[in-house]
Amino acid sequence: MTINDLLSAKATVIIGVLAFGFGIASIIASALNRKRFKEICILYKERYGSLPDAVVLLENVNTLYVKVAYSTKVSFIYMPLLWNKSSILTKNDDKDFIRGLPKRLIGPFYVEIYLAVVSLLFFIIGGLQMLVVKHHLI
Repeated sequence: MTINDLLSAKATVIIGVLAFGFGIASIIASALNRKRFKEICILYKERYGSLPDAVVLLENVNTLYVKVAYSTKVSFIYMPLLWNKSSILTKNDDKDFIRGLPKRLIGPFYVEIYLAVVSLLFFIIGGLQMLVVKHHLI
């Protein structure tokens, strides 16, 4: 085993730890956002009369169960925040409503999504690095 192999292995471990750490931080952020999510739902119901059907169906799902279901549930919040468009799950033109909510409610959702994106990027980088090392491309 050469010094380059050791350095590559060490870098892979560091990238894996970072990916895992950011992933855990994203899960913790989503757990902490439950209260804010419920508060947004109350405000949304007051404004529009009801929540989008998918949100009602998946209301008690959290990140630890199924990440896709959780993402679907909160997409009516994320779509207006990240892409300035209403979610496809809602019939309402609610982007201005969601974007106009107090920062104390929507700010932590930005943190949650950015942690998840950084985690995903580190997982992709780590996977690519393992392929490079395995096929001796460096």
